[in-house]
Amino acid sequence: MNILKVLLSPLSIIYWMITSTRNKAFDLGLLKQYKSKTPVISVGNLSMGGTGKTPHVSYITSLLSNHKVAIISRGYGRKRKNLIIADSRIHSTRDIGDEPMELLAKFEGDNFTMVVDGDRVKAIKRIEKEHAETQVIILDDGFQHRYVKRSFNLLLTDYNQLFYNDFIIPFGTLREPRKGVKRADAILITKCRSFIDSKERAKIRTQLSKYSNAPVYFSKISYEGFKNEKNKTINYNDSYLVVTGIAKPAPIFEYLKEQSIKFDSITFGDHHNFSTKEIKQIAKKSKPYKGIITTEKDWMRLKETKLKELCSVEIFRLQIGIHFLEDKDKLAFEKQINRLLK
Repeated sequence: MNILKVLLSPLSIIYWMITSTRNKAFDLGLLKQYKSKTPVISVGNLSMGGTGKTPHVSYITSLLSNHKVAIISRGYGRKRKNLIIADSRIHSTRDIGDEPMELLAKFEGDNFTMVVDGDRVKAIKRIEKEHAETQVIILDDGFQHRYVKRSFNLLLTDYNQLFYNDFIIPFGTLREPRKGVKRADAILITKCRSFIDSKERAKIRTQLSKYSNAPVYFSKISYEGFKNEKNKTINYNDSYLVVTGIAKPAPIFEYLKEQSIKFDSITFGDHHNFSTKEIKQIAKKSKPYKGIITTEKDWMRLKETKLKELCSVEIFRLQIGIHFLEDKDKLAFEKQINRLLK
């Protein structure tokens, strides 16, 4: 480990210098920010990923269900690079990515617009031109994309790898120095245990106060049951094959064990695009089981393959949401969001 530190430290220092210089240029106004007349909410993190952005973007979108909402995502892992205003009738995950498709599947309708493009400024201008009725814009994974001025900057940090215990890439997973947290209007500690006592919460808040005075909230992943395309659930006495292609599947495995669900698993990398060969292998391996369990995010990619045709078993999706550890946190957070639209 010490040898690795020696080897990676110079690269981390170089990356630190580059990101620090860039942030300073924005702070001094040398790099310009585009300000939209529409309120902009950014949801992001300091690390490379795995903090639960999509469930939190979904939660905020649900809070704003009475408003016309647009989400902008870069569409990580998609094959096309052009700006797309997503439509489930004509677009696939290869066009827009699995996370935008997951959000589109949940919210698509007259009050919702999904725009996929890496250039947030261009995407906002397109929304302003073609969807001028939009009342709020959400930037998915937007913390480092500073060319857009935002009304509310939400920073997520994983309870299991809090940013103040992490380091700049490539030695750690931080995409910019820790001091970047000062830009946050709120900090949300994600993927918490079901219960964290007041002493530990106070200790975390004390550590965070060294970097920011923003309010701090605590949330956990909420597993909300299983369903297939016919809205049927699993039989907890049967055994299943779990197929995942996400950054951190371990919490799902832990949940299944807690529920005494018997399972074996096949894991792939985050945003994995399944090959024909892999789909055939999954179908073959699933035969001894009563069904396949996967995530909503993975299902967005799997449903576009021939897995359903090749499988003789049902495919179930694990429903995932978020839940605040304390009701007062939930109320305070929702008040911050709702204040933007008054």
